[in-house]
Amino acid sequence: MKRTLTSLPILALITAATASLAQDGGLYEDVANPDASFVRVVDAGTPVAVIQSSSFENVETGITPYVVIDGATEVQITSGETTVTEAVEPATFYSFVVGADGTSALVVDKITRNPAQADVTFYNLSDIASADLYVPQAKALAIEGVAMNAGGAVALKAPLTLDFEIRNGETVVATVPAVDLKRREGVAIVLSGTDGAYTATVAPNALAK
Repeated sequence: MKRTLTSLPILALITAATASLAQDGGLYEDVANPDASFVRVVDAGTPVAVIQSSSFENVETGITPYVVIDGATEVQITSGETTVTEAVEPATFYSFVVGADGTSALVVDKITRNPAQADVTFYNLSDIASADLYVPQAKALAIEGVAMNAGGAVALKAPLTLDFEIRNGETVVATVPAVDLKRREGVAIVLSGTDGAYTATVAPNALAK
C-alpha cells in the first residue's frame, strides 16, 4: 500500500540542515493588496521569461520567482518563443509551465503560506505520463501522480532536510538530495527530459522584488 508523507510522524524525518537556498524575496513577505495574484514561469527549455513588465534572464533552474499581479484580471506571459495572455483570479498562485513537447499550461499552485510549514511544489515537464515525488527517509509519497505538463503541491512541517526521488511507478528516474525546508519558505522541484534521460532541478518558491 502506498503511503503519503503527511500521514507519517514528522519528527522521524528531521535531520540537520545541510544547505540553504538563496531567493529573490521571501514567499511570505507582506503584499500591499491581499487580493493580488502571483504568477511565475516554469520552463526547463529556456533561460528567458517575461511576466507582464518583469523580465528574467539566465534563469538557470528554469523556475522564475513569482511576480505579483496587483489588480489585473489577465497577465501576459512570454517563455522562449511562446507568448500567451491568461486570466487570473485574486489571491491565487500560478505557474505557467512548458513541457518537453512544447505544450504550455497555466497551473494553479496550492500554496498555503502557513508560517509553520514549507510549501513544496513539483512539476512534471518530461515525457513521463505520471510522475511521483517520493521521500526515501519516510518510505512515502509526498506528491502522487503528477501528469505531463502539470504540477502538484504539499505543505510539510519545517524545519527539516529531505532527500527526494522522482519515480515513474517503482523506477527512480531522478533524485534531489538534501533539500533544506524552512518555515515560511518553500521549494519547487522540476522534472525534465525525454526518452529515459531525465534531470531534476530545485529552486526556492520566491517573490520577485
